[in-house]
Amino acid sequence: MPYISPKYRSNLSKYKYSGTDKSLLSRYVLNPFWNRLVKVFPLWVAPNLITMSGLLCVMLNLATLLYYSPDLGTCPNWCYYSFAVGLFVYQSLDAIDGKQARRTGTSGPLGELFDHGCDALNTTIEFLLVTSSLHYGQSWLTVLSLASSLGAFYLSTWEEYHTGTLYLSYFSGPVEGIIMLVFIHTISGIFGPEFWLLKFGDLYSKLYDIVPLAANLRLNEGFAAFAGVGLIFNILAGFHNVYLAARSKGKPVLPALLGFAPFVAACGIAYLWLQASPSIVTEHFLPFALYIGASFGYQVGLIITAHLTKAPFPYFNLMLIPLAIGCINANLPAIAGIEPFFQGKKELPYLWSCFAFSILVYAHFAISVINELCDFFDIWCLTIKHKKKGDQTKKD
Repeated sequence: MPYISPKYRSNLSKYKYSGTDKSLLSRYVLNPFWNRLVKVFPLWVAPNLITMSGLLCVMLNLATLLYYSPDLGTCPNWCYYSFAVGLFVYQSLDAIDGKQARRTGTSGPLGELFDHGCDALNTTIEFLLVTSSLHYGQSWLTVLSLASSLGAFYLSTWEEYHTGTLYLSYFSGPVEGIIMLVFIHTISGIFGPEFWLLKFGDLYSKLYDIVPLAANLRLNEGFAAFAGVGLIFNILAGFHNVYLAARSKGKPVLPALLGFAPFVAACGIAYLWLQASPSIVTEHFLPFALYIGASFGYQVGLIITAHLTKAPFPYFNLMLIPLAIGCINANLPAIAGIEPFFQGKKELPYLWSCFAFSILVYAHFAISVINELCDFFDIWCLTIKHKKKGDQTKKD
């Protein structure tokens, strides 16, 4: 089944990447490092292979977490050091894949899709790792953190679709946000995740007299609040940019703003399900988070594909169907006055089946779109089929 309509396929050849990065950390510290790092890779190494290598690092981190603490609890301290290293390696490789593409003359829509797809998956993986590092465990704070993490990425993708430009502000998730998480993992490695259960007042006792509310806030709760405030500012900035883009193109603003509706709807349905089945939050959150993460990756992939081909915005997400079924089932007592068909222990197999379904659908989408792009441009995904003219491999 083609995911790219034939009438939009020709737009692939017209695509040009546009991005704005205002980060001072990126410009003066990280970018010089990335410029040196990319030269380590020979010109025969495909950019997408670099991206995939970074994703494999954080997937190894996830495997470590699931081995030691499938309930998202604490791990041995050395694990958190490995989480920090894995995330930093991912950020570095994710940053240089575009540089490698320009070096090898292989820039194009496939790289954009592949890069964003890996970033979407890493968002959920890193959320699970940070959940352990910050000692969130399985709680409603974890639920809010997942919604915040995915919301920030969805916002960025939605904004890029409507504006045509990927905006990274002075403080952005892919740059400062990741470095912050690297430090969090490192601190958990030094002191243990229990460190984040301390209150701000424990670090500065005078805070109890100055701002009692902040003093009684735990460090991990403070981080969640900081992320929430940041998300609010990003939403306002994103809506402003999309509004200006729609007006400048002479297009109606409301349909563009409604592009955020699928994510809001998914959050609302998920909340109603979790509210009616609180055991998912406190006992079985892992399969739920994995299912939501794969569903999110699929939705983001649809938006990116539409962006590359200038196709209509994809409002419907097939992955919402299992979510809606779970929500309706859990709320049957309130809806129809009958018992749910599956709840408690019976709900766990359904959660894992949702995850399996999401993986199959997402894998089918990813493989299909990658094959379509490779056929259209006559390229390969993880290897370079056509060498750049004037190849300077020997000189490099």
